[in-house]
Amino acid sequence: MKTAMQELKSDLLTAIYTCNEALKEIKDLRTREACQGVVTLTIDNILNRIDNELLEMEKEQIIKAYLNVHSENEYRWMEDDLGKELALQYYNETFKSE
Repeated sequence: MKTAMQELKSDLLTAIYTCNEALKEIKDLRTREACQGVVTLTIDNILNRIDNELLEMEKEQIIKAYLNVHSENEYRWMEDDLGKELALQYYNETFKSE
């Protein structure tokens, strides 16, 4: 299973390939290479933001939600370090990073 950000990252990696393949139809080499460069650079910047910021934020939200659900179900021990460890284990087992 993947998180939304992991899915988006996969889609963007596919988009780089697909766009560059489509741009091969442009006959003028300079124009084609310029367009391919813009596409690749733009998507790479988005991928870097996903890797450096959004995946971690999403992970923290999933862990908080896990802790909140279990805390509301009378598992007050979920608020201590063991609870946080279990939440992290849940995340790692459910949403393995690529």
